[in-house]
Amino acid sequence: MLKQENLHKSIPSQMDHSPYAIQRQWPLLGQKLFLQEQRLTDSSGKGKSVLSEQKKMELRGNVRNALIKQLYSSEDDYSRDRRYLAFLLLKTGRGGEIVGDPYALEKGGKRQELPYTGLEGYYAGSQQTPECAGMTKEEIVQEEAKRGADLLHTLKEQVITEDTWTNFSHLQHVLAGGEPDAWDLRTLQTLWSTVIGQLHARVYDNEEFEPTLTEQIENIEQLLYGAAERTEEEKQLKNVVQAEYDRLKHEHEDMSEDEKAKERRERTKREDTRIYRLKSFYHFREETYHIRAQVGQGLYTLGIQDSCLENAVITETITLPKIPDRYAYPPTFVYLTPEHLEGYLFLCSLGEIGGDPLVRSTLVL
Repeated sequence: MLKQENLHKSIPSQMDHSPYAIQRQWPLLGQKLFLQEQRLTDSSGKGKSVLSEQKKMELRGNVRNALIKQLYSSEDDYSRDRRYLAFLLLKTGRGGEIVGDPYALEKGGKRQELPYTGLEGYYAGSQQTPECAGMTKEEIVQEEAKRGADLLHTLKEQVITEDTWTNFSHLQHVLAGGEPDAWDLRTLQTLWSTVIGQLHARVYDNEEFEPTLTEQIENIEQLLYGAAERTEEEKQLKNVVQAEYDRLKHEHEDMSEDEKAKERRERTKREDTRIYRLKSFYHFREETYHIRAQVGQGLYTLGIQDSCLENAVITETITLPKIPDRYAYPPTFVYLTPEHLEGYLFLCSLGEIGGDPLVRSTLVL
């Protein structure tokens, strides 16, 4: 059973309608909510009238409703809670659709199963398929590992500069299941937001999205058409753009007819591949959200106890539909250096806390 002070641990749920049901208790955030409510309803200040109990309850309800509204607020096309549930689906097994059943070899040749990061969906459309060239399953995991290693390296550089090794050690303890404080939660949220920001448009990093020569010319034509010339700076900028346009036009004019025909074929090929990649990306995403919504499963609910500071706690109840586990997919051997393995495992543990809707609420900010 979860100790109440262990803020982010999961409690196995007794719900029979889903094999993937967990509860998480957050006493720290429950206490923060209680204190916010108390500040709003405090009538001890000089010149303030005494509030009735009914009015106090109404004001406390307003604070709770504002918090709950944040958790279900829209981001891009989906609300925070739905995005988090989709992430958990990837992490609990759906990531296998993209990277299979990944494992690495420890020192001595022992097989180490690699957990899913929950970020695999950002590589949909970029992976190698019978219809399209792309990244292998191993390459996707390796890129994720490099991102994790780079993030961890930046964090370590920061703690060296600021001499905050105690905070860093505590953060590692939290990711291993220890009790976080407010600094830990803010740090994990920031790190997770950094990763998501980098991966948000990952599908566009494929080489087919690099414009061909005629596409570059057309793009610059549009820039020139809408360019303002109200200030000297704007005029100078337009001159720079015009010079680049003229250069590209001359380059195209100097091409032979065979070269121009080859460029047209390459452009058509890239346009077709872009369509395929984007279609694959959005299909995987929509399918993930569809799975989440099956038969009323994929639910995120809150229970709030805030009658007193000592017992204040917020309980998340998360249910996910049954999906195939990792062993339904073919094994994927991934070669990782010790540094990249550490980075990958860091990334795997980051999102479960950093991406949690409550951790991203104003209670943490």
